[in-house]
Amino acid sequence: MSTTFQRHADEETSDSGIQMPQRILDIATHQYSIDILARRFEEYQANPSATHDQYPWAARFVMGFPVSSWQRELAWNVGQKSRFIFAVWAGADLGSYLTNDWSGSASDRTALVENSDILIDGQQRLHSLEQYFLDQLAVPDVQGMPRVWSEIGNGERKRFLSTIFPHSSVSSDDEMALRRTYDLCALGVVPRTHDQRAAR
Repeated sequence: MSTTFQRHADEETSDSGIQMPQRILDIATHQYSIDILARRFEEYQANPSATHDQYPWAARFVMGFPVSSWQRELAWNVGQKSRFIFAVWAGADLGSYLTNDWSGSASDRTALVENSDILIDGQQRLHSLEQYFLDQLAVPDVQGMPRVWSEIGNGERKRFLSTIFPHSSVSSDDEMALRRTYDLCALGVVPRTHDQRAAR
């Protein structure tokens, strides 16, 4: 076994018959600001019953996105949520959130079929944003005073909302593929316990 990195294999020593894991679903990523999420949340807040009618199968909604019943419950504590909001203000890398853009019409045409438009990964981070926007979460200002969203002026709000929070998406009606994608999302960071996995 070589101890020197080579980008391409030496054909004499490599085994062309070895196959590594394949992508479950193709993922597209776009560099969007938090303002895109805030606008979606405003629309949801303006008429939540219409959103609930569109996604009657959703277990809950986070920032206006439906969340499927096979995803884990909200788990972050207040400290974790506050640290995420502080990270937004501080300009840290926020990772990305993942949704399924696939949408099919149910037979009655008023609702979308299950798993359409769902939030697959990022539920804890988006829920932190939601609570912050609703003044249910305070984050210290530069003097260390806890501040809620409604106390902050428009200049600082614009700076927060302009922060890039990449949006990744898949497009699939294959629930098992969506479940496996969901299970993979946190494996490198905080592995989900067996009972939290969707594809078991």
